[in-house]
Amino acid sequence: MEFTFTIKPNRQSIELIDQLMETYTELYTIPCAREICFVTHELVINAVEAMERDGRKEPIEVYVRDEDKQLYITVTDYAEGIPKEQWPTVLDASANNDSYCERGRGFMFIQHMVDQVWFEQLSDVQFLVGVKKKLVISEEK
Repeated sequence: MEFTFTIKPNRQSIELIDQLMETYTELYTIPCAREICFVTHELVINAVEAMERDGRKEPIEVYVRDEDKQLYITVTDYAEGIPKEQWPTVLDASANNDSYCERGRGFMFIQHMVDQVWFEQLSDVQFLVGVKKKLVISEEK
């Protein structure tokens, strides 16, 4: 299964993606549905906020692929993104960072819910955040 949503960078689009992901995880009985919905929500809200901050109006792309018991989600926006020199710090879920106040907590939570997080700077103003999650269905006893 594979699909892509192209959404406007606004609050209504966050709600739309929340509803679409909830429906997708329920309809296809995706394990860890709550975590997947939370992760997607955080990625999209980060993209919307970055676009609002940068005054950009281009669409955000949300891509989901379920293949070989792995779920891949990427969110691509037209904002400057996270500076490359900060990627190691952001991606270090074990970092003892007491400076998490209003910003930065989302990636910390995301990292505890997925198997991999990565960033790609696609251009000066196009940034991609990706996650991978193993979909392991536990056997009922």
